[in-house]
Amino acid sequence: MNKGKELKIKRVILDIKATEVAQYLGVSKSYISKMENNVQGIPQHIYDRWSEYLGVK
Repeated sequence: MNKGKELKIKRVILDIKATEVAQYLGVSKSYISKMENNVQGIPQHIYDRWSEYLGVK
């Protein structure tokens, strides 16, 4: 499974909206969507902050 899909599943389980993640990361909701759906790669610094926000190791 790709990183974006894993983050999306965790986000949905935690009932966190994509807009909340986008706001935390300082990016647009559409950018979050692209990363979650493997349309856009996830830069390492964003992945690290996003994982931390969701509590993913």
